[in-house]
Amino acid sequence: MRLVQGMLSLGLGRSTFEKVCVNMNLHIISSRTFNFYKKKILDGHPFAANQMLFNIRKDVKEAYGSRNDNDIVDIGISYDGSWLTRGHTPNIGIGCVIDLLTVFLIVYEVMSKRCEECHQTKLALGEDTAESQFWYEGHRDFCSVTHAGSSGSMKVKAAIKLWERSESIGFRYTSLLSDGDSKAFLELNERKIYGSQVEIKKEECINYVSKRPKQL
Repeated sequence: MRLVQGMLSLGLGRSTFEKVCVNMNLHIISSRTFNFYKKKILDGHPFAANQMLFNIRKDVKEAYGSRNDNDIVDIGISYDGSWLTRGHTPNIGIGCVIDLLTVFLIVYEVMSKRCEECHQTKLALGEDTAESQFWYEGHRDFCSVTHAGSSGSMKVKAAIKLWERSESIGFRYTSLLSDGDSKAFLELNERKIYGSQVEIKKEECINYVSKRPKQL
């Protein structure tokens, strides 16, 4: 199982797994067994990740002097986004919130424009057929697609989702350390995520500011 997990962590599949086993003189497992271990590992990831994030958030609250799980703590954070591939049309992106005091990642949001199950089903049944539509009705709640729009807008849309649910995990992100990209910051303040009485402040990254004179 550990070798299967190693392959998955590198984004590799059974064909590479088989080559590794051949070259290292290891026993080769069947596709069925490989997929069984893969499903077992993937099913356990959400639980492990959620448990780890729960413990991290508890540590962050304690760092700010709060020991009550029901408190909502105002914190300063760094927010940034990244994409799975380079270019202007990646299908998968992620937004991450990192606490400035502890430097812990406390929450993230994955944005996806593609669902492999939908793609394979459309190839098999046709894109606009009755069978495809019927299948999608049962698949809708499990679909991997979480973003409609340009790949460049993923970072802003992820920020909105993360800020909107911040209070549900016990935080308000009231100070945002920025890398110079102000689209997310402007959108958050325009929406008044925390109401009209709470303003989100923007702090410039020193490294980004130091680059400006060199660009002039």
